[in-house]
Amino acid sequence: MHRTTQEDRCRASPDELAFGTGKHCVSDPTTVAAKLRKMVVGGAGKTVVISDFDYTLSRFANGSGERLSTTHGVFDDNVMRLKPELGQKFVDLKNKYYPIEFCPKLTMEEKIPHMEKWWGTSHSLIVNEKFSKHTIQDFVRQSRIVFKDGAEDFIQSLDAHNIPLVIFSAGIGNIIEYFLEQKLGAIPRNTHFISNMILFDEDEKACAFSEPLIHTFCKNSSVIQKEAPFFHEINGRVNVILLGDSMGDIHMDVGVERDGPTLKVGYYNGSLDDTAALQHYEEVYDIVLIHDPTLNVAQKIVDVINSIH
Repeated sequence: MHRTTQEDRCRASPDELAFGTGKHCVSDPTTVAAKLRKMVVGGAGKTVVISDFDYTLSRFANGSGERLSTTHGVFDDNVMRLKPELGQKFVDLKNKYYPIEFCPKLTMEEKIPHMEKWWGTSHSLIVNEKFSKHTIQDFVRQSRIVFKDGAEDFIQSLDAHNIPLVIFSAGIGNIIEYFLEQKLGAIPRNTHFISNMILFDEDEKACAFSEPLIHTFCKNSSVIQKEAPFFHEINGRVNVILLGDSMGDIHMDVGVERDGPTLKVGYYNGSLDDTAALQHYEEVYDIVLIHDPTLNVAQKIVDVINSIH
């Protein structure tokens, strides 16, 4: 009897679902097919997409392999250019806490206080500097945030088929809003944000951040109490397509009132030599896309759901 190995799973392509030719891991093709069949039966009217933003809807690296920016990174890059002393503080925070975020020897519980300190300090720097809305919009315009290939079409196709898109981000929601406005011309009406939002005073200067604080490891029920009315409004959307790139993204569907399946698609941006990390992704995501700069698979899933109705 042939035993399915990790290599087999990485090569496995559920051809009957036409996922394309990109390298991906499907640990349990039977379960994926079963979830998709339920989603096809339900159609667009019972579907909701819940997606991370940084390195999920946006690209992790450019064609040369150079790492691109996150929404918080927009401040790292631009402030360093305009105010090097303040910019260095953002850089120092990242150098201190980024290794902790991905340290395999620490538990999530051990990491959380450090993430709270990192996010909180970074947000305080933004508020204390009183950046204007106009300045932040200009930062976004000059940023190194880049959509994944096909992201614009994907977002617009969801809007066209009236499928809600929930962008659940531990980044900065205003940055995402400004980015969508600049790239799409407007924020699609089907889009809902759960994120850290900069609050502005009457002079449109940053004066605070929304609460509760959302960091990498709390994208779950602890931060969505105030979102209850929204999730109740979409309570007929029982089938979830979840898109993420980290372990912190796997519970983003917690607010959905449902009894349908969640199809979890994970974007793996780590080293191929880190087999333990890749295996961990396989354990929590139904489909793992490896170094994929596109949204082709997510688009195909939506196309299959829409094509039957």
